[in-house]
Amino acid sequence: MRPVGARVIVMAATLALGAATGCTHTIPLNAALLDRPPGVIQAPLAVGVYYSPEFRTYEEKVWRGGDRWDFALGEASVKLLDRAWPMIFESSAPVASRPPLQTGQPKLAAVIEPKIEAFDFSLPFLKTGTYTSEITYRMTLYSPEGESLVSWTVRGQGAKPGQIGFEFARWPGEAADLAMQDAVKRLITGFRDVPEVRAWLRRLGVPGLSWAPKWLRAAFGGER
Repeated sequence: MRPVGARVIVMAATLALGAATGCTHTIPLNAALLDRPPGVIQAPLAVGVYYSPEFRTYEEKVWRGGDRWDFALGEASVKLLDRAWPMIFESSAPVASRPPLQTGQPKLAAVIEPKIEAFDFSLPFLKTGTYTSEITYRMTLYSPEGESLVSWTVRGQGAKPGQIGFEFARWPGEAADLAMQDAVKRLITGFRDVPEVRAWLRRLGVPGLSWAPKWLRAAFGGER
């Protein structure tokens, strides 16, 4: 019988070898966007959008079932959000850095910056089971002078049943796509319901705002 120390070393070496020989799956993400959700009112404002280099290239590498699963979340999120901003604002323009804005840039009401705060996914016991995914974005709105006006999170979830076959990356990718879409839908539909955002919009004189919470407005047939 090997000494305990020797057994521990052998076990550690075996685990390390298993991790080293596990497969790597590059997960395809489509970043397909929904249609404009009903009841969404575009704010008549021009805003800047700042995607940091870290956000653009963000990749989540997750170990599950002895394999590594690589999700290029940053690239997919940029594509998805670029389609979402026109649903929220009258116009948007990319900016090269966080505020304060440089002299000569177009006049903007604010700059918004997204970050990926958390991501996770799960594998089913059977390949035909349900793959799930969850993502959390943090949104920060800055004044043109660089003041942080509000920071809040939006979370999305996705689930996709798998199928028998040789595709291993498709179902986690579709679950992640659904989670990103769900989060962005919540961003679009809930933007005006963030209290600090509503206060900011009121200060800028954006029409159609109410003090009432969303549930109360819905009860009386109003969506603004």
